[in-house]
Amino acid sequence: MTSRLYHLDAYLREFEATVTALRGPDATAPAVALDATAFYPNAGGQPCDWGQIGGRRVQDVREENGEIWHVLESPDAPAVGSRVAGAIDWDRRFDHMQQHTGQHILSQAFLRTLGAQTLAVHMGTTSTIDVGSTSVDAGALARAEDLANAIVIEHRPVTIREVEAEQVEALGVRRPPKQTGRIRVVEVADFDRSACGGTHVRATGEVGAIVIRSWEHYKGGVRVEFLCGLRVVRDYRWTRGLLRDVTGQLTVGERELSETIARLRERTRELDRALADARSQLLQAEAAALVAAAAAAGGPPVVAAAFAGRSVEDLRALARAATVRADCLAIFAADPDRRIVVARSPALAVDASVILREALAGFNGRGGGKPEVAEGAAADAPSAEALVEAARAVAVRHLAALR
Repeated sequence: MTSRLYHLDAYLREFEATVTALRGPDATAPAVALDATAFYPNAGGQPCDWGQIGGRRVQDVREENGEIWHVLESPDAPAVGSRVAGAIDWDRRFDHMQQHTGQHILSQAFLRTLGAQTLAVHMGTTSTIDVGSTSVDAGALARAEDLANAIVIEHRPVTIREVEAEQVEALGVRRPPKQTGRIRVVEVADFDRSACGGTHVRATGEVGAIVIRSWEHYKGGVRVEFLCGLRVVRDYRWTRGLLRDVTGQLTVGERELSETIARLRERTRELDRALADARSQLLQAEAAALVAAAAAAGGPPVVAAAFAGRSVEDLRALARAATVRADCLAIFAADPDRRIVVARSPALAVDASVILREALAGFNGRGGGKPEVAEGAAADAPSAEALVEAARAVAVRHLAALR
């Protein structure tokens, strides 16, 4: 069983240990076990440490049956029984200490201001707390955030003790532990006590600012995304840069930004409506021209055309406009996807879906629909024009059968 040096001193960055076991957890990366380690494994929602062992990069740390395995990037590994030097990635470790201690503070703040217990925690590139409450709004979260930051500013000591399981209840921990035996309790002085095996800072001031970044309803409660310490600084820097960029592009001040965006959104909606009206008028005019050309050509009432780069929405709209304007069968297709739409006026007792399927059969195409309108595609067709001609031939045959 590995001795956990990170429990004795979370600030320990370098150590020496003896390799006690070696194995290959997968095809590319061996893993070593040590008699003692400062590497924290993936556990309790906190990600593992990275670093080096014997000059080899550690890419993952896992705990199995009390043994901690260090997965190495290098295909070679130190021999069992050898003495190795280990060094953790301190920036990553301290970031996790800030996030984890900040989570304890924020969870207690939720409990005191919202009466909401923490149900789950996840820490990674983003950190989240799931709280058991649905009555959460921006004001309630701001109160919890203010309380958490007040505790940070007071620079309260963060202490750790180990007690027997039967003693935990008397300590008043925030949530009863799931473990048995010796329980590790992390205490933020006169504020929070939690059973926890993670790494934490020595005093709340080291957590830095605690910021609630976003929240959403999740599984009957609320999931809150938060940032602590240096993550707050980096996020603030990014947010300020984005704000400068947006206000610069819109040439407005920060305080006018929301109103300006609202105006632009309304103007965009107006333009979209005007564009839709103009597009509808153009499609109506185009359909009228196609119907007139078909009528001038004589023959069966079939209005057909092939296009390059038209959307299926355009094909539908043209077919709808043509069949409303005249008693006809409309057939429109477009390259490069070889999409095709077949529609008929109510006065014609033919089945558009049958015509479509027969036309597509020669090109291994697929499609379907209703007697009034059907659509499909045939990638094997040499062109949209070939697809239209095949459908026209089928349509003429079906129309002739009505006579």
